Amino acid sequence: MKRKNFAALIGLGLAMACGAAQAQLYHYKDAQGHMVYSDIPPPASVPAGNILKAPKLKQSAPKPDAPATADAKGAKDDKGKKGPQSVAEREADYKKRMAEADKKGKEDAQKTEQAQQTQARCSALQANLAALQSGQRMRKFDANGTPYFIDDAQRSADAAKAQQDMASSKCS
Repeated sequence: MKRKNFAALIGLGLAMACGAAQAQLYHYKDAQGHMVYSDIPPPASVPAGNILKAPKLKQSAPKPDAPATADAKGAKDDKGKKGPQSVAEREADYKKRMAEADKKGKEDAQKTEQAQQTQARCSALQANLAALQSGQRMRKFDANGTPYFIDDAQRSADAAKAQQDMASSKCS
């Protein structure tokens, strides 16, 4: 029984402590000398010396009628408007950023594809040149599809063309 009462007492104490921690209480003496506890700030007629306890106020944004600081002036957007953007402006900015990211992604993919195609072409040209320079017998097909072996003059001409193609394709 004592444990249940103790647990209930602890729970009640915690609940009250949480409520008191969240409440903003003022403790001051009014003009008649009475002690006043309130969640409403004291009237302006109460001198600061009579305010015994005031809640700690959170840092808040400057009031609208306060002069703008240099930081606030620098925070203006390109259009020169003051204040936060509207939902439509934020949506337009988001769509613009997404379109730019999509365009950049497509450009990157295209560059990657071009680099892969260049690498494949260079590999094929290097293999062809190596085969031509190896001296092995090579055959080609004429317009009718009949195979024939190439001679040394045609081999050297094909090797020179392969080297020109490699140079034009910027192969190493």
